[in-house]
This record gives sequence, structure tokens and C-alpha cells, in this order.
Amino acid sequence: MPLTKHLACLVSVAILSKMAVSKTNPECLEHLGGGYGDAECYQGLSVDIAVENKRLYKSIRASIPANNVHTILLDEYMKAQDDSIRYCELQRDSGDGWETKHDGSMYPAIYQQCIYDARKAQNKFLNNILTMTKW
Repeated sequence: MPLTKHLACLVSVAILSKMAVSKTNPECLEHLGGGYGDAECYQGLSVDIAVENKRLYKSIRASIPANNVHTILLDEYMKAQDDSIRYCELQRDSGDGWETKHDGSMYPAIYQQCIYDARKAQNKFLNNILTMTKW
């Protein structure tokens, strides 16, 4: 019996661990309805894209020769992209009379969509750079 309990606990931890690191299914974009699920979809996809962007950044940075000014420029670009996410608050809050608390409304989805769009544009830009490094 104690072995069964330990095995069940181990299986539960394994399942929960997989759920914690699993990617968001992009198919969620096909089922948007203006609610909290939209915010979860955009937020999950944004996290996935941010991880991919970090991978692309590292690959690009590794291709730049040591002591080259472009390493600084790339680092500044990545920081600027991260910093720009905060401006998504403007889009979200403008639609609600400049309120800052939006629990239970559609406004978190608007905010998360803005972040998703920014990360997606960043991903395209980084992919283009990485492709060009291989010319």
C-alpha cells in the first residue's frame, strides 16, 4: 500500500510538471469569444513566443563577432521590446475610461492580445535577422 501511494504521488507530480511546461495550443486563437479564455490564450502564446524569442536572440548574438557594436544594439533592442510591453496598458485602459482594474471584463484580453502582437512582431524581426546571418 505505501508503495502505491508513493507511485500515485510520483505520477501526479509528473503530470503536473508536464502541464506546467507544456505550450499553449495556437488553436485557441480560433475559439476567441471576448472573455477570460481569450486572455489565457493570448497570455500562454505570448509566453511561448517570448521563450522562442530568447532562443533566437541567443543564436543571433552568438553569430556576432566579439567586441562588435551590434551586440550592444541587439541587447538594446531586446530591452526596448521588453520595456515596450508596458504601453499595452494604454490600449487596455483607454477602452474603459482609463480605469486600471479590469477583473472579470474583456479588458485583460485586450491587454494580453497587445502583448501577443508585440511578441509576434519581435519574433518575425528576430527570425529575419537569424535568416540573414546564414546568407
